Amino acid sequence: MLELRVDPQLYDRLARIPDLHLRIYDPKHQVVLFSFDHDRAKADVITPLLSWPPGFFQLYEGSGGEKEYGFVERLVLADGHELRLVVRRGPPELRDYTYWIAVEFGYELLPAFLAVVTTGSLAAALAVRRSMRPLLRLSALAARLDPAARAELPTHGVPIEILPLVEAVNQLLARLHDLLERQRRFSAFAAHELRTPLAALRARADALPPELPERAPLLRAIGRTERLVDSLLALTRIGKGLVVPEEHADLRQLVAEVAEEFAPAAVDRGVEFEVELPDVPVPARIHRDSLVRAVANLLDNALKYGGAGGGVTLSLDPEGRILVRDRGPGLPEGDAEQLFEPFVRRRPRGEDPGGSGLGLAFVREVAELHGGEVIARNAEGGGAVVGLRIPVHKPATA
Repeated sequence: MLELRVDPQLYDRLARIPDLHLRIYDPKHQVVLFSFDHDRAKADVITPLLSWPPGFFQLYEGSGGEKEYGFVERLVLADGHELRLVVRRGPPELRDYTYWIAVEFGYELLPAFLAVVTTGSLAAALAVRRSMRPLLRLSALAARLDPAARAELPTHGVPIEILPLVEAVNQLLARLHDLLERQRRFSAFAAHELRTPLAALRARADALPPELPERAPLLRAIGRTERLVDSLLALTRIGKGLVVPEEHADLRQLVAEVAEEFAPAAVDRGVEFEVELPDVPVPARIHRDSLVRAVANLLDNALKYGGAGGGVTLSLDPEGRILVRDRGPGLPEGDAEQLFEPFVRRRPRGEDPGGSGLGLAFVREVAELHGGEVIARNAEGGGAVVGLRIPVHKPATA
């Protein structure tokens, strides 16, 4: 006689299904396995189904009008024995409907649902990206705007939803340009008006007897004021676009000339002065006067803040970086970002080195005029490194 062994866990699961009647018959219609009969009175309802062909059946309607189900399955074992599985199940319960819905959703609706969600997400992402494209374009244009120039954001092709914002930004830019223009005009006017009385004041100061104690401090004060006026005029010319880099030159020659002029002042202050130049040419398109003045401002700044008896190094590298290093106290944390603002000065504790606070502001204007950038950092081993980078430019050859 054929005997079957059922896994205890499977048997336990079958036993927990209510109204389940299950039989497995051998070819002689002998039961080799059966489940619990939850309704002993209906234990023989399986027998009439034994001769039915394999398939799924709706058995009959119970007293409550609910349909009961069953199926017959033919099983062939590996050794050739044929078994018949007969199952009957009572009216469906809530968990059966839940299971069927889950199976239906998982096997039939879930793929369609995932496809719809994926397609919708992609469409939404593309729509958002497309709608953001004008904003990204405007952001890129706004990042390149020069507040000193009369420029505005384009309004053509801008979505109607953000057009008022773009127009408001353009109005703000126009007011900012007008404000900067008035400031430049005032600076130029003030500088021009001051030159004549300063010249007369210097003439009178030069005429004072050399032995007069007040003569030297007065001349120094007049000199500082003259440098301030010259710086204001130079900044105004650059701001108005009156200065254009048109000369092709080797930066090595320019740096060497400025170093030669600076050397006597360094000797007078007892400052050790070094110059480091590359062995290869560093060609660039420059405005000579403004760049010479910028490098001189860097050296003058290092001489003031490097400390008497210290050292100053002027260097140029093949990438066009003109750097001045001093041996002073260095830059306070966060000072590098504000160092190139107008009227901002490094001031050692307890000392006033003088100056107008426009020297490094002029250096930044010259760097931007040439398409470069300014550099400020603390040096390794102490001191500060301040300078600018001029883009290397090789002139076109015929």
